[in-house]
Amino acid sequence: MRVVTKWALLIGLSALSLWAVAQVSTVTAELYPWIADNGVVVWQELYAPRRTDLFQPSATFPVNYLPTTNVGIRALIPPNPDLTLSNAARPQVSANGNWLVYYQADTTTIPPTAQVYVRDLTDPNATPKLISYKNWRDTDNDGVRDGNPTPSTTAILPAISGSGRIVAFLSQDPELNDPNGDGNGPAAPEPPSGRWLIYIHDRDADGNGTLDEAKVGGTTTRFLPDPSGTNPLFVRLTEVRLSLDSTGRALAFSVFDGTNWQLWYVADVQAPNPTLVAQSSAPFSIPSLAGSRLAFTASGPFSWFYSVPTLPAPGVHVIDILSPSSSGLIQTNGVNGMPMLSRDGNSLAFHSTGTAYSLDGKQWWLLTDIDANGQPDDYNGDKIPDFDRNAVDDVFMFDLTQSQPRLTWSSLILRANLLLPPFTACINPALPSSSVNLIAFQEIVNGASRIRIVDRSNNSVIR
Repeated sequence: MRVVTKWALLIGLSALSLWAVAQVSTVTAELYPWIADNGVVVWQELYAPRRTDLFQPSATFPVNYLPTTNVGIRALIPPNPDLTLSNAARPQVSANGNWLVYYQADTTTIPPTAQVYVRDLTDPNATPKLISYKNWRDTDNDGVRDGNPTPSTTAILPAISGSGRIVAFLSQDPELNDPNGDGNGPAAPEPPSGRWLIYIHDRDADGNGTLDEAKVGGTTTRFLPDPSGTNPLFVRLTEVRLSLDSTGRALAFSVFDGTNWQLWYVADVQAPNPTLVAQSSAPFSIPSLAGSRLAFTASGPFSWFYSVPTLPAPGVHVIDILSPSSSGLIQTNGVNGMPMLSRDGNSLAFHSTGTAYSLDGKQWWLLTDIDANGQPDDYNGDKIPDFDRNAVDDVFMFDLTQSQPRLTWSSLILRANLLLPPFTACINPALPSSSVNLIAFQEIVNGASRIRIVDRSNNSVIR
């Protein structure tokens, strides 16, 4: 939801002024970290003057695309060389660290557009693979696509599954719909003004275990339908963020319908039947997904549209669609944001200004008293001194395998060991699988943001 605020600050700027921004090389912010189980970490970089993305709301909503070198992507790929991409945004990486997904401005078109790509991170010389394509042909009927496909007019905000097989993204281009993978459509219904389609791209539609974009029927692209199963679920751009689980079968996203914020869940993108989970007049966070387990932050009261035995109250909700009784609510005495599940759903991290938390409203635990193992002093008497954090955000991590969520790590440990300054905000965590002792998050210093990567086994700051 922080991005929406930045957009609002930029709405009054003219396209001409943004188009003419000079190229600079000073990184002012690193944000949106994403971490693989092998230690690959990717994030988005912003350069002065700041831009939050490759697109901005314009006076004539919905969007003007403004290519600029002021947005880029960085990837740390041990032991291979690091990767830097210009005019690119919103990276995610597959669980094994092999596949990077992002969208990138196309400066060769007038007006400029943006496309979704995947890149093989195991090959430093790999050519990015276009995902948002249409109108291709197999002219000689040999089962192999001929020539270069036509790029989409719009394709942004992608998500990737843990295996790298499924890519979801947003577009206003109805011609991307290709459910049979033969290039013949049919086109999706035209979206209403200001609305977008959600596309699901399957890179192994024939199920042979090969991600082969050249083979007829090897990939498919289809729009996500509404609950009727016929028409697309048209969404507004401003609040849509897509989250795929590790298998790529499940999808979750938050949207703003012009009046309310909604939270949707799709159990299987290959046989999609979207389910409205919750609705609120206040924003939901970007949801995080691991199989049937879904985590999100509610900033105000909301209504459940799903059978969950949890109060629809502000706080961090973790619900299990298949096992509602295991759902829970974590509330703090501060402001919370950006909950992130580990890929296996066993761990949860989020940032909060709170100094105490309760589980389903039953009991309060201190967040400021943390021992050397990252436990609150209620679990272990070996505590460190209290921190007066002045409402500064810290990252807190919970073990969800217990009968009730248990706090297991916090960025307060780094402050206690003088590895981080005491009053810099730590926000937007990213987790691999729970068996991997890594965590990434943003540290904000004097208004700038830097990605930190921490080995939780010894609390060493890798970056």
